[in-house]
Amino acid sequence: MPKQTFLNLEEGKRKRITDAFLREFAIKPFDEASITVVVKQLGIAKGSVYQYFEGKQDLFMYLVQQCSMVKHRYVASVNRSDYEDFWTYFRALYEYGFQFDSENPLESHFLHNLAENLDSPSIKHLYKEMLQQAVRAFEDLVTYEVEQGLFRKDISIKTMGFQLYKAGVSIQEYLLFTGVINPQQSIQKEAPVFQGKKQEMLQVVDEYIQLLRPAFNKL
Repeated sequence: MPKQTFLNLEEGKRKRITDAFLREFAIKPFDEASITVVVKQLGIAKGSVYQYFEGKQDLFMYLVQQCSMVKHRYVASVNRSDYEDFWTYFRALYEYGFQFDSENPLESHFLHNLAENLDSPSIKHLYKEMLQQAVRAFEDLVTYEVEQGLFRKDISIKTMGFQLYKAGVSIQEYLLFTGVINPQQSIQKEAPVFQGKKQEMLQVVDEYIQLLRPAFNKL
């Protein structure tokens, strides 16, 4: 996490530094992302980064925390109790995710590239921990639906939670595969990941829901 010297910086300078590194990690995997390149862009001494953070991994984890906090504010505003079933709630999460992307494009690009970053050899040890956290969140969603008598009970919550997590990954992969999104292109344009393609994204989500609903709902 950042040192007090970073937290003591003027807010505008903190944001410039944060945004510059968000962009670097959004377009390159962790091991290729360069502190040297970013400090040249910022016009600051490389040594100053190490006055702000313990090292590259510490800086990266700070960015993960900050982006996750921003996205969580959007996701947390979606209450399951406001929706008639899980799948309308699931769809709404993507609608609010689209809003997050539109209003916070750099944070969105960083999180979109997170899996590629975690595939870097030097930080692969972080992958399992973050994966477990993500899957547990989906297991919690499944647990609620099972307890409400809406999801089937003949399949373990762990299995359903993991499959729901993988469905989310698959949706992102399909959007890339079909060209609905092109993150490398959109970040060069300083545009959000989805570049306003809300309806195209939701159509894919709706099709996945049609596939998932009969697999998860109570028989």
